[in-house]
Amino acid sequence: AVNSHWFQATMEPSPIFTAFVITVAIEGLGDKYGEEARLERDSWTILKNKKYLGDKAPPHSIQKRASFGIKPVISDSSKCTSKPVKSEKRTPQFKIEKNKKMNPTEIKAEVFLPGVFNLRQIELSLGEDRIQLETRTGNFYLDIFLPININISSAVAWFNNVSSVLHIKSSID
Repeated sequence: AVNSHWFQATMEPSPIFTAFVITVAIEGLGDKYGEEARLERDSWTILKNKKYLGDKAPPHSIQKRASFGIKPVISDSSKCTSKPVKSEKRTPQFKIEKNKKMNPTEIKAEVFLPGVFNLRQIELSLGEDRIQLETRTGNFYLDIFLPININISSAVAWFNNVSSVLHIKSSID
């Protein structure tokens, strides 16, 4: 992808410079990938406002990943400032910690769920690098990817009814 303002200001006024830049780019790709690239060095097309060539877009999947951030767990439910998401679901406040910075062996997560009074109101799904949580009341939804793989068979979760905090603990693969 090329910045459209730069392209309009630099490339469009000079077809010779445009041919030079594209030839250098094609040669660089050819040197890097060899015959794998299968590049047409003589016939190339500049796509304007299109992300593909042809009638049908190529299949692709883009996965949105939540940022791995540490959000503080708040004990007073009146201070909860989660942002509302579509259909009234909010992302709960959470905190994720490793037991050591170097070569961690365990990960702990705490999720603050105000208004949830029972473990049965929570649907929790753990993947090797993912935590997905939804409350049956429909108030909260959390889907985060972890930068490490966890051992699902050693994962344990418990809920504190008094503080409305879900605790998740697992060893790291």
